Amino acid sequence: MHSPFVFALLTKCIYKKEKIDKKLKTLLTHQHPKEKQGIRSKKKQLILYKIASYFKSSEIFVLGKSKNTKELISLARPNSCVTVAEDFEMQFCEKEFDLVVIDTTNGIYNTVAFFEKILQSAHKNCVFIFEGIHSTKATTKAWQAIVDSKKTTVSIDGFYHGLVFLKKDQEKQHFTLRM
Repeated sequence: MHSPFVFALLTKCIYKKEKIDKKLKTLLTHQHPKEKQGIRSKKKQLILYKIASYFKSSEIFVLGKSKNTKELISLARPNSCVTVAEDFEMQFCEKEFDLVVIDTTNGIYNTVAFFEKILQSAHKNCVFIFEGIHSTKATTKAWQAIVDSKKTTVSIDGFYHGLVFLKKDQEKQHFTLRM
């Protein structure tokens, strides 16, 4: 590991053991019927919760149909403004988002085009979380295009989640990590 930023993210966020309160435990056990049941799904959701909590974002944008994702983000950041859209053509408001969560698994929209569009409304230290980056060949190809983008400086491939950072003061780096 060569990046202190990524090392801190892993040790202080992803791998950190924490107590799960009752609300989070209830949310993790009441999954959407179409989502895979079991430890993997709960683990993916817990990682999303930890990342949202760690970055202390105040303006959050969620693209996708999962009601559970919105509830999870709202639980992690209760005083934040969470904007949710199911549609790629949503008109963006004047907000600067500092956390963007995109569910790539539904295949309705072009993930790369959306990434380029949302960059206009993203804060300079915005964190992007892409869910399901290896769920199909198309999502894997889209993920690789996002990693290769000139705007992306740090990217982390955690297989189920892809993280993208727009850190201006850091050289371009890509990590493949077990999350």
